[in-house]
Amino acid sequence: MYNMQDTIAAFATSNIGGAVAVLRISGSKTLQILTELTHKNNFTPRQATLVTVYDGNDILDKALVTIFKTPKSYTGEDLAEISLHAGPYIKSRILELCLTSGARLAGPGEFSQRAFLNGKMDLVEAQGVLDIISAKNKAAHKAAVNSLEGRLSNRFKQIRQNLTDILAQVEVRIDDTEGEMKALPQEETKNALLKVAKEAQNLADTFSSGRLVKEGIKVALCGLTNAGKSSLLNKMLGYNRAIVSNKAGTTRDTVEAPLSLLGFDLVLVDTAGIRQTTNDDIEIEGINRSRQAIDQADITIFVRDLTLQDKTEENKLFDEVKQNAKNLITVFNKADKTDYRVKDGIIISAKTGEGLDLLEKEIIKTLNLGDISGQEIIITSAAHYKTLLVAALELEKASEKLADLELCAEHLRTALKELKELIGEVTSEDILDTIFSKFCVGK
Repeated sequence: MYNMQDTIAAFATSNIGGAVAVLRISGSKTLQILTELTHKNNFTPRQATLVTVYDGNDILDKALVTIFKTPKSYTGEDLAEISLHAGPYIKSRILELCLTSGARLAGPGEFSQRAFLNGKMDLVEAQGVLDIISAKNKAAHKAAVNSLEGRLSNRFKQIRQNLTDILAQVEVRIDDTEGEMKALPQEETKNALLKVAKEAQNLADTFSSGRLVKEGIKVALCGLTNAGKSSLLNKMLGYNRAIVSNKAGTTRDTVEAPLSLLGFDLVLVDTAGIRQTTNDDIEIEGINRSRQAIDQADITIFVRDLTLQDKTEENKLFDEVKQNAKNLITVFNKADKTDYRVKDGIIISAKTGEGLDLLEKEIIKTLNLGDISGQEIIITSAAHYKTLLVAALELEKASEKLADLELCAEHLRTALKELKELIGEVTSEDILDTIFSKFCVGK
């Protein structure tokens, strides 16, 4: 744990490129250091002021300074942000001046850690800071905003409060050794416990979607050789990523490429065409990797060939994939080459782009991701998911032990402890250090 009495300084902006850099200073010596740097001491809080930054008596730079007085700042302490030119010498020298004037270099995430310790945010909101910085798509950004704005925390806190209310009713009866209180209403209490358990479980269930939002959706393209998988990959990407050839077995290994689709991140995986008759060792290995890709994919797109006359091998492969794929979408390719149509799949042309809009919508629909970029609150953290599952399980156990209030209370306390740790009301220093070490310096 860092020493909270220290004044800290670090750049909140990237070291890579840019014309402007922002230096943050937080702690009791902030205003003193600022006066030494600018030869001014009359700053108006929350108002940007153009100043000259001095190195002793020499001019170092012109900068904009904004100060935030305790407790109305990000960290809850006196805090200053100095926007200056991002020249390497200017940056290194002003930081050196801060350190010689009584500050020390901030550790990773120390500004946000101080915000948490000073009650400016809870751990869920702190996680939102990290997530909003790393968000790569609209849905991930929306989930991070929900955390940062406290909407997710409010859900956790409501579950915790409902649990606390029930636990209070149980414990007061445990302490009632004289039997002066009415007995705990069994059915009513059981229903209340199961209702809170359901709230926790429902929120935990959003993790299946939240994980995909945060980590990306893996989409495997599979089918027979020459079905048009590589052409479909290239068309969806908008550029030629995979080699396309009329020769069967051209794709020997999986080819991966990222794609942003309707506000979500996808990883398209073009697999080697699967056929039963080949003596090529390299192609056989490629086919084995194709099967592995299907097993690991969140969605599998089976590409069928509308022009194929004998569909025996294709049907056999489709049945195999159908048994192993988690979420299967069937497309019929080469609509530009035939008038033949089917009713049990999406008709596309990887050459002209026909049907691709329908395919893209079906990908999002298949995983029930359509509403995530809206107002729905989801969890994207595996730790939050685990905590909610534990809480839900303990609540269910408590509902089964109402005849023994001591046992019931023990399960309720375990669930409550998990929820308090999740929000950060009860957290060890080691856990805090682990959480905030994932942040960048200056955040």
